[in-house]
Amino acid sequence: MRRGVRLEKAGLLSFMCAATLLLSSAARAEEDDPRRLKPKYGLAGVGFHIEAGAGVYQVVGQGGFVPGIYPRAALELHLGPHFSIPVVARFQTAIDPNAGAPDFAQLSVAPGINFRLRELEWPVALVFGAAVRIGRFSASQKLVDANFETTPDAGTEEALGFPLAPEATAKLEWWIAPPLVVKVSATYAPVFVNKQPIHNIEEALAVALVF
Repeated sequence: MRRGVRLEKAGLLSFMCAATLLLSSAARAEEDDPRRLKPKYGLAGVGFHIEAGAGVYQVVGQGGFVPGIYPRAALELHLGPHFSIPVVARFQTAIDPNAGAPDFAQLSVAPGINFRLRELEWPVALVFGAAVRIGRFSASQKLVDANFETTPDAGTEEALGFPLAPEATAKLEWWIAPPLVVKVSATYAPVFVNKQPIHNIEEALAVALVF
């Protein structure tokens, strides 16, 4: 009888140890699951941004300086917690091209890649990006060449730029809520017009809805 009781106790103890080990293994596996480590973005967890905003720009050429304001729109897709693919559309032109100041204009789309410094629970992210602008760039000859003399033919005063331009971006994001992000960015892009670099510097504020 005592031998049966001892066997029953030993079996119960073995069952409890096995159950404890099984639960511990399951907890460790759940903690190591990469899906738990990946931040969940947006309304549907897809990490797809629809972004709209506005900014100011400063264009510097050999012949002068042109400030302006511009609208911008963007789409962005997360590839994981730290990398994403943005596509930004811009339209820029001088506020008053008839004032006699050098003029600059662009209509471009810029696909690129972003690296995001943000962990699971951080409400703020620091982003660094690189992209290539594809579009139409133009500048007045006065902006490109400091020695240019005004001509009676206004058509000869505009110069077209190379249709590609590299850009670099630094951005601060504030994740107000999982589907809503406010972005403050600074961007630099050299645009080549008549083989001369036109330095395009931008500061922008945008709001994104994330799905």
